[in-house]
Order: sequence, then structure tokens, then C-alpha cells
Amino acid sequence: MRLKPSSFSLLAAAVVASSSFVLLQAQSFHNAPAAAQETKNPYAGQEQAAQDGKQVYARTCALCHGATGQGTGNVPPLVHGPAQTAPDGAIFWYITKGDVDNGMPSWAGLPEQQRWQVVTYIKSLNSAQPVSAPAPSSAAPASVAKSNAPPPTPPFTDYRFEKPGTVRHITLKDLPEPFATDSATNGPKIVARPENAWPTAPEGFKVELYATGLNNPRLMRTAPNGDIFLAETNGGEIKVFRGITPDGKPEQVKVFATGLNIPFGIAFYPPGPDPQWVYVANMDSVVRFPYHNGDMTSSGPSQHLDNL
Repeated sequence: MRLKPSSFSLLAAAVVASSSFVLLQAQSFHNAPAAAQETKNPYAGQEQAAQDGKQVYARTCALCHGATGQGTGNVPPLVHGPAQTAPDGAIFWYITKGDVDNGMPSWAGLPEQQRWQVVTYIKSLNSAQPVSAPAPSSAAPASVAKSNAPPPTPPFTDYRFEKPGTVRHITLKDLPEPFATDSATNGPKIVARPENAWPTAPEGFKVELYATGLNNPRLMRTAPNGDIFLAETNGGEIKVFRGITPDGKPEQVKVFATGLNIPFGIAFYPPGPDPQWVYVANMDSVVRFPYHNGDMTSSGPSQHLDNL
């Protein structure tokens, strides 16, 4: 069959358009939308931004991705691979959004400037370090099977023998000698809860879902009046939950304090039934808020006590 010049031009244009679409799909970083991929990094190539991003990375990312982006356990490296070829905007989008099913928390609680600085630091890794050849891809992991290993020596145990209400007393003499084994790092990966999977409770008790939709909840503390204070780390907030409805949900939810920098620790002071302050440990500082029994929102601004 002989094509006319106009038909050939249309066919070539269609092939180019199709190839461009396939290439764009292949380059999409964790399904980042096109608008995110086109967003420009305001700090791209700036050495100071990379240095600042390195400090933020050390606090927030190094535990999983390795101190120099080499990856740890089943967490992929950042020094080479998709993170180096993806657009800066797509990486910024993924850092902000997170992906719980893929083990990536949302870092929307970090200031926008710090997220861009982290992206700038990640992109500097490829030029700052020699790139080693990627490890050969291994076969897909087999499905997890129950361990056939012998039972651990008492008083230690593992998941096969744990039961609600069982108490194990571990003393100093039960511990292995120092440096008996080499140090290892194997970062955790969050997986979706299987359908119908639920914690087993002792007889006479049951477990119900109390609250959802939280942004990386970490530490809980109970106030003297029974309110539950929760550090919502990525949200930069301390939330308060009060009471329980007949269907097992909170009667009230309030934000006690906001604008915090990756908060974790919570403490009431002085100890006892009538504390006057709520202390909060941020990633980089310790602050406190005035508090009186029953407060669900802070009655005054934070007081900065010290830097960390």
C-alpha cells in the first residue's frame, strides 16, 4: 500500500503524539499529576538551599532512606533512580501528599520552604556522590508464611505466641551481652489493614475504631479529667478528644494548639490533679501552653522554653 504525503504526515504525527504520551506516563513519579510535574522549584541548584535541606532531611527522612540517600531495607534509594529523573515538582507533590499504602507519610506539616529545600538536597545527591550500579532486580518476594523457627527462649517471645493478658518479666540478666550481634537497620513499611483484621482483646473487652482521618498521629496523653491529648505530628497540632458516644466515637474533638513544628511529646505540669501547663516537644524546640482542667483549647499563646 502506498501512502499519500498527507496520510504519512498524519500517521507520523499520531506516532509522535502516542510516543510522547507513553513517555510522559513512564516519567510520572508516583502518579504525580501533570500540574505538579510542571511546578518549578524556586531553590533549584542553590547550594545554600541544598545545605538547609540536608538538615531537614536528616531529621525527617534519613531514618528510612539512609543518611546519604542510599536506601535502607525495603526503602528505595534517592541517590539514583526515579527520584533523580523525576521533575522537582513531582517530588515536592509526593513529599506533601504522602502515600500510606507505600509506607510514605505526608510531610504537609513541614513549611513549604523546607519541603522545597529537601527536594533541592535530594537532587544534589546524584552529583555529590559516585553513583553505584543499581543492584540486580530480585524476584518478587514470596508470600509471607508462618515461621518454622524454634520458639524463642523464655522470657522472650514473638508474634506466634503472644496472647492478650500474658505478662512476661524480663530482667537485666535476661538480656544478651553488649555487642553480641551486629547493628542493623530495617525501616518499617506501612501496609493497609487487611479486610476484617482486628486486634484481639481479653475476654469481656472489645476494640472499636474511635477516630480516623488523622495526619500521622503519634503520642497520646490523658488529662486529669479524662480528655485525650493527641500529638498530630504531620498536621502540626495537638488535638483533644472528649467522651464517647453510644456508637464508640468521640463526643467532642477540638484543636488545643496549632502551628507546631512536627510535635511529638506532651506533658502536663505540675503532676497531679491540677496542672497549669501543657508542655509540647517540637522537632526543634520545647514550648508550653497555659492549661486549666477541662480546657479543650489553649487559653493563651505558646511560651518558647528552649531549642533542641
